[in-house]
Amino acid sequence: MSSFAFLVNCNEAFGYTHQQTLSSSYTLISAMLAEYSYIWSERNAKDSDENGEQEGVDYTWVDMPDWDNPGKSIRMKKYKDIDGHINVSANQY
Repeated sequence: MSSFAFLVNCNEAFGYTHQQTLSSSYTLISAMLAEYSYIWSERNAKDSDENGEQEGVDYTWVDMPDWDNPGKSIRMKKYKDIDGHINVSANQY
């Protein structure tokens, strides 16, 4: 990582000015940036799917033909295990 990118990352992550970053400990800031990156990765993983499903583990995306418009396709989830993903009540039929 270039020194300018390091300064910009510290400014975006912690609000440090370039001067504050340069006067701080490199080891401490590197550890803080690693923790910051981990927290954002975890947040993004949770926000990507509200149901707790993980793409590639629980489902994959497939393109299906659109029955209303044959020239187009619809992107749908293909579940590897449908247990719990389909709600069927006893009184439905």
